[in-house]
Amino acid sequence: MTRPFCRRCLLEDMPSQAELARSVRELVDLLPEENRTPEEERLRRLALCRSCDHLLDGMCALCGCYVELRAAKKRMACPDVPGRWG
Repeated sequence: MTRPFCRRCLLEDMPSQAELARSVRELVDLLPEENRTPEEERLRRLALCRSCDHLLDGMCALCGCYVELRAAKKRMACPDVPGRWG
């Protein structure tokens, strides 16, 4: 059985990816506080990712990252040109 095409979904939005979403969340939780994006900014970044055509099954089609992990890292940037996170 093939999984339906999911555009603009984060891992946390896909029940079939619950285990992977938990693993990514654990990685985010392991980030040292000084390397973590403030929560409000992380949520803003994820909202921008949800509206991006390059989001596919929780991953960025431009760089291959899990956007939930990338958004949680303070010094990361959106790989699009120009970047969406500003």
